[in-house]
Amino acid sequence: RPEMTETPYPTRIEDGSPDLHDMEGAPGMTYRLLIDSTKVPSASLCHGIFYMEPEAEEASHTHDVSETIYVLSGRGYVRLDDDKVTLAPGDMVYIPPGTAHGFYAEDEMQVHFTFPVDCFDDVAYHDAT
Repeated sequence: RPEMTETPYPTRIEDGSPDLHDMEGAPGMTYRLLIDSTKVPSASLCHGIFYMEPEAEEASHTHDVSETIYVLSGRGYVRLDDDKVTLAPGDMVYIPPGTAHGFYAEDEMQVHFTFPVDCFDDVAYHDAT
């Protein structure tokens, strides 16, 4: 991993980087890491974008850390424990550690996510079904 630095590090999606990855166990869902200590000199902060095809669904799961999501485009919903919350562009959701959650895209959806970890691989996904 790159050593953390106090130097700003711009990441531009339109430059075609960073790479697009398949989301394990979630067909029709990919992600792009924007800020992650395996790619840039950052610590305790991971940012990325989930891309969901129409009718893509992520199974209910939990994390040991908090997560925030911000809907960039598209529509769908997030299940939060027993609640179903409709999502549209401009919506932001805070998901506390241990909260069961999963996503469903009604149409093509892009969601910005953040985790308070050094890198995405530090986020443990626990099945909540």
